[in-house]
Amino acid sequence: MTKHFSPTELESVGYRLLYRANEVNHCPGCGKMHWFVGRRTAECAFCGTALPLLNSMLPDLMDPA
Repeated sequence: MTKHFSPTELESVGYRLLYRANEVNHCPGCGKMHWFVGRRTAECAFCGTALPLLNSMLPDLMDPA
């Protein structure tokens, strides 16, 4: 589960494009949904746009379970 930020925290964090496992991920470059998923990034199969994986690159955004 992801961390929810308050409006004041969002100003300092900003918007982050991330690949989220087990969710529908549309490519920000072309809008399609086919991905090559690696250990740290997911790459769009059509245009090559790469996104970091949520749980590998930013573990601080994950709730400790």
